[in-house]
Amino acid sequence: MRRVWAPVSVVAVLAVLLVGQLTAAAQDATPGAEPGSLLRAFGYPELRVMITEGGIQAPDEVQGGPLLLVLENNLDAEAGFSIIQPPAGMAVADFLAILGPPPGAEAGAASPEAGATPPAAEPEGPPPPAFFEATWTGGAFAPPGGESAVIISLTPGEWILAGPPEAGIAPVMLTVSGAEGATPAASPGAGAGTVNARVEFYDEDGTFQFRLPERVEAGPQVWETTNTGTQPHEMFILRAPRPLTVDEVRQLLELPPDAPPPPGLPGVEEFIPLGGVAPISQDQTVLAEFAFEPGTYVAVCFMPDRETGMPHAAKGMYTVFTVGAAGEDVPPPASPVASPVAAEGVHH
Repeated sequence: MRRVWAPVSVVAVLAVLLVGQLTAAAQDATPGAEPGSLLRAFGYPELRVMITEGGIQAPDEVQGGPLLLVLENNLDAEAGFSIIQPPAGMAVADFLAILGPPPGAEAGAASPEAGATPPAAEPEGPPPPAFFEATWTGGAFAPPGGESAVIISLTPGEWILAGPPEAGIAPVMLTVSGAEGATPAASPGAGAGTVNARVEFYDEDGTFQFRLPERVEAGPQVWETTNTGTQPHEMFILRAPRPLTVDEVRQLLELPPDAPPPPGLPGVEEFIPLGGVAPISQDQTVLAEFAFEPGTYVAVCFMPDRETGMPHAAKGMYTVFTVGAAGEDVPPPASPVASPVAAEGVHH
């Protein structure tokens, strides 16, 4: 896992929330299945994006509303992007500046002039307010040479497709057409497909939580994830090598970088990334496809806190949940602070 008990820079945060979000789950839903096969049943228009050595390739314009976002990764490494709309009145270039240096720029490089003063180290603490005032509406991340899919919803305006700064991939702009200020005609979960579970990203009065169903079934499924909180959140899911308690997960999250785990606890390399949901802002909803095998999983959010800059996991936003075989009794999801579970059920 990652260190979360120290302030993090904007660049470090983006490295965490963008690079690590593998979507192998979509490919593993069923052997040989097309990524996003369950999501295609919703019948939404497709927005196909490719990442190549030349950068992100996407249409110049799409119609607003729910969309099936499909990423084709033609690189030999994991790749992806988040879709972000800068705050009203803020220039795109100004917003990109807070995300990190442009491709090819060497952050922190000293001037070649003799006697030049090296740039000051990046200050610790929370990102600038614009980081939180922007609209984050999800994104797509795929393994080397693979594809992934997710259902998002875009409102009219100008959006940025931005990858992690250290990946050296230039961001691109996407124009979403429609009446300015209009909202999508339907929420992503209102299509013809089936939603198997609903998940909430929640923060209120200092309590940061995932609200998962009381029981998570094994097998391929679609999760409707909604941010009901006030800050952007993400969900990164890992499969644990054995059952874990909330306290054991806390101990692992507290570890300094490269430190060995406490005796009896698994190491970082023993966890398997299953996928997740890229950052979404308040009132944003994303449909993601997963394929769970029986076992123990950890969901965690590494987005920075508005006031302190600490990752939300440091405020307790991580959950341990168990997926059981058919008919098997399993404990309900467990978090540092008990909370109501999200509503279960399907739409259709």
